[in-house]
Amino acid sequence: MKTAKHPNDEAYLPEEDSKPPAKRPRRKAALKSEKLIAGMAEDDDDVKNSPAKRPRRKKAALKSEEPAEDDASDQMNKSKKRSSKESAPIPVDAMVNVMEFLPPRSLYNIALTCKSLREMVTTKMVVQSALIHGGNPSKSMTELHSLMRNHSIHAPSPLRLLRLANGKRCEFCLTSGTNHVRPGLGVFACWNCVVSGKQGRWNRGYSRNSGSSSSIKLTKAWKTSWVRYRKNPIYRTILSYSRVASNEYGTNHYFWSEHRCDANGERVGPLVTWGDVDDLKGYYDQLKTSAAAKEAAAANSTVDSATTSNVAAADNGNDNEEEEEEAAPSLSNGEWIEYYLTKNLNAPPKENYAEFNETFTNTVQMADRISREREELKKSKRDDKMQTKVDKVEKILDDLKALINEPFRERAMKAYGKEKYLKSGMSSNQCMFLETPFINAWLAPYIKSPSKMTKKAMKEMAEKINVEIERIEKLLEMDFLSDDDDFEAAAKIFFRECYPDVEALYTCHSSYHGPTNMMTEEFVTLIQGGRFFGALCYLQTNNLSPILLVTEPSASLAQASKYLDETSLKKLAKIAWNQTNTSSRALFQDREDDSWAAEAFTAGHKFFGEAMTKVDKFGAWLEGKVDEDKRAAFLNKIVMSFWYFDDFMKEEDFEKIWKNNARLVRS
Repeated sequence: MKTAKHPNDEAYLPEEDSKPPAKRPRRKAALKSEKLIAGMAEDDDDVKNSPAKRPRRKKAALKSEEPAEDDASDQMNKSKKRSSKESAPIPVDAMVNVMEFLPPRSLYNIALTCKSLREMVTTKMVVQSALIHGGNPSKSMTELHSLMRNHSIHAPSPLRLLRLANGKRCEFCLTSGTNHVRPGLGVFACWNCVVSGKQGRWNRGYSRNSGSSSSIKLTKAWKTSWVRYRKNPIYRTILSYSRVASNEYGTNHYFWSEHRCDANGERVGPLVTWGDVDDLKGYYDQLKTSAAAKEAAAANSTVDSATTSNVAAADNGNDNEEEEEEAAPSLSNGEWIEYYLTKNLNAPPKENYAEFNETFTNTVQMADRISREREELKKSKRDDKMQTKVDKVEKILDDLKALINEPFRERAMKAYGKEKYLKSGMSSNQCMFLETPFINAWLAPYIKSPSKMTKKAMKEMAEKINVEIERIEKLLEMDFLSDDDDFEAAAKIFFRECYPDVEALYTCHSSYHGPTNMMTEEFVTLIQGGRFFGALCYLQTNNLSPILLVTEPSASLAQASKYLDETSLKKLAKIAWNQTNTSSRALFQDREDDSWAAEAFTAGHKFFGEAMTKVDKFGAWLEGKVDEDKRAAFLNKIVMSFWYFDDFMKEEDFEKIWKNNARLVRS
């Protein structure tokens, strides 16, 4: 066997190597269909000698000859129809109709697709889309209309109008976010670029004069306090003309600082800039001077009328006609300003603003109606959603209430806030609150998302609540307080007066959301940790000062007081109870036991005795300086004021105390 000289050179390949590679053995059904096709080809005279490529068929189609052939032809016809439908182009008229109903963002995206679609965008299409779909695009159109109806800015092209409707950032600095068109300017500019000119190196504003990137601020103040404004009334005419746009703030008129173009070379912003105001005044003076000169020339003219008529008759046969001099604009109205804007500033004609103004006027009422309908529909859906959520939560609470033990299931599961939630319009808020804070905290995830509550979770929650309610009921037995200890005995009497039964634990006080009691998660944590005395102190906000006034030695001192009334004694007892750090609310919750209470009790009695002794001594020192009635009132004011009393206890010299607080006697 000869070998090939080159692996890619077929001329040198042997006959064995030139044969196609062996194919994989086919299935019997495939071989059978091949025989059928070969037999049909032999009977047909028009069939070519080379066998046609066999189309792929299913097994069921190979059982008979005719069904297989029909299925293949039907399949080819269906594929041709499908491909023809998919590739059919959309008519241009239909595309325009579709674009009229698109929101601004979608309209902007479709305009960037190709040049043909971009040319279909019209001013009417953009204004209608922005107004009907609302939001910031509608705000931009409203701000533009306030300028376009006065013809005071360069009329934007449809594509620029579309960019303004979809703007997100300042078109000058490209960094600061901007929601809508800047009022009074008609450009998409941030506040920094307007007042300080901090456009940075990415500024795309172009000056008409220099043609280079501008870094000055976009506006400039024209002050009415200037002398030239007061001496020349024509400035008032210029500033009040409708096509002269400015933002008035105080005595200043803020004008567009210079003529600018956007990145595409289109002129943007107001027609009149800061420098054009003085140019307009100069143009007015020029017209006024020219008019005065013409009047003087007409008055001094002495040309003979007869001679003039003869000259006109002699020149009648000639075809030389002199061009008439263009008439100067009138100075009595704003005609001269309009003439200057057209000739010197290339202001667009008023016809260029007609499409925008007409579309805005015809669409704004319809847009308001659509906006109201949209808001009503949105509100209706939100209200239905909120009501559905409330119904689900109420069902959860009813089912859970049935699993709570008597007799306090009603008080423990009492809820409020449904009406406030439905009026708020905030569907994400918690729709209902329970008066018992620890139960409310446990159920809050299920109240916010009712779908999370399952039968298993409800059963576990009911068992958990029942356990804690039983512990709270046992708390009021107060077996942990001894009758032999003076402090514990007094505390037991005090707590039983405050909470004669379990019902008293559910007494509510007002809070931000509504009525609530003191049984919070911290209260439950204290009970679970076996700190029953600390739990009762928590219910009283850790104020056990009334116990000092009924136990010795403070009780005797309070009864023997000459100057302090009942309110001042209670205030002094509270100050005494809070003197030691062991009685602060944050510390007693972090302690392992309730031994702090006895320490606070002892320290409180000590401080109360010292304070009463000093009050009596100071009252005796005041004899002869202050009347007895004023003396008692003076001492009560010192005790009731924390700052005065703190200084009173720290200062040892009564003379200084009297000088520092003598004004309390006069008041």
